[in-house]
Amino acid sequence: MMLQMWRVLLGWLMLLAFAGGAWADVRPPGYSDAAQAFAALSLDQRVRLQTSLNAAGFWPAVPNSVFGLRLYTAITQFQSSNGLPPTGIVTPDQQQRLDSIANPLFGQWGFRSIAHPDVGVHLWVPMGLGLVAQRTPDGLRYEDPRGRVVLDYGYFPSTSLESSLSAWLNVLRSGGDQIGYSVAKRDFFVITAENGNKSSYIRFHRYGAGSLGFMFLFDNTNMELHGDRLETLISASFWSQMTPRAPFIPLPVPYSGALQTTSLPPAPLPPPASSPSTPPQEQASASPSKPADSQPSEFSGTAFFVDATGQLLTNAHVIEKCTSITIAGPNGPLPVRVIARDKANDLALIKADYTPPRVAQFRTGVRLGEAVEAFGYPLSDILSSSGNFTLGNITALTGLGDDTRYFQVSTPVQPGNSGGPLLDASGNLVGVVSAKLNALKTMVANGDIPQNVNFAIKASVAENFLESNGVQYKSGTLSATPMLPADIADQARAESAYVRCH
Repeated sequence: MMLQMWRVLLGWLMLLAFAGGAWADVRPPGYSDAAQAFAALSLDQRVRLQTSLNAAGFWPAVPNSVFGLRLYTAITQFQSSNGLPPTGIVTPDQQQRLDSIANPLFGQWGFRSIAHPDVGVHLWVPMGLGLVAQRTPDGLRYEDPRGRVVLDYGYFPSTSLESSLSAWLNVLRSGGDQIGYSVAKRDFFVITAENGNKSSYIRFHRYGAGSLGFMFLFDNTNMELHGDRLETLISASFWSQMTPRAPFIPLPVPYSGALQTTSLPPAPLPPPASSPSTPPQEQASASPSKPADSQPSEFSGTAFFVDATGQLLTNAHVIEKCTSITIAGPNGPLPVRVIARDKANDLALIKADYTPPRVAQFRTGVRLGEAVEAFGYPLSDILSSSGNFTLGNITALTGLGDDTRYFQVSTPVQPGNSGGPLLDASGNLVGVVSAKLNALKTMVANGDIPQNVNFAIKASVAENFLESNGVQYKSGTLSATPMLPADIADQARAESAYVRCH
């Protein structure tokens, strides 16, 4: 009898498991078409759509590059509430309609991208609400004189992420707050809580041996504030910078307006910058070395090997106008072919029939001030044809216009360094040299000559590009004992290649 009951139970479990799998695969009519339409959008368009959906109250999540049932539902809810066919496909006219709903809120919030004074990581702050800033021992505090909002942005170098989580939970519970949810992952945690008319949103990430994050407190009875949407957008700004493979999320200002950024008070505002969606090379001199002739027939750059099959990574602008491409091999030039290119992120994958002696090892999570080295073949017709190795530091964790795809580095680079590796003290690849600030244009515009203001694409952006093209790259770690610069130079030379564009 007992055996028979077990067999019946097993049969039911198998049936439920089968039915559950079938139900899990069910998608609403039109979902596949909507997913294809979303996949056809550029990354900037995908992020813009989700940011506007958030401001309009339909999408309570950080923007990402992946389409799913939740996003489909959010889009159809927007469409239905505006008398539009709920197809899940946002047409250009519908995007304009969505922007017209979101823009007044973006204007009201008046986000500014503000760097933490100790570590340089940026956070969106709704300065349009009239917040007053003050320096704290751990960072910055912004308060609304009308009592609607408080935003604390702090760095605790001696407090681990785990200890920070425990401390915040203790503070909230001892103060009578009701915890909404608490999510703890390896590299970050999020807590939401309520206490009467006050709602709290707390997000911290691991930063070295310490923790870095913010607490956003708002009046949940003020319907015009839309604090729940604010907390998601502020969280998105922080998540985008602290998560290696997160997409770049532009500062959410009205889409008909210009990007606005600010530095810490009372420091002066930086000169106007273009949108972060514009790669730095459009404002910076990033062209490979060219002959003096006004119509060059050849120019050069640098690349580095990413796997043992002879695939190399370089800048897209290095090979943009090539009719043929070669790299310098041990016994003469080797022809290469283009496998893939991403003009938006200025990356290109090329391949030679050659087995390299070394391949790059990628590392993310680089810190402000960290020592870095660049290797490349700048001005190859003038300088050394065996390569050039320079030392410097990470001077900012974002590029022009707070573009989180880029680092700013003090490592000297010249035309021809483009596409070369940026390495850490353990010889790991942490960036791809991309651009240098045009000193002449800056001097004409501002009356000042910038020194060693250069940019590199972050390794996380390069990893995403390689993964999307099926490249299995190697990962590295930062060792306790730094390598000698001469040893890093030898390693860089072994994994790099001189690129000639014909």
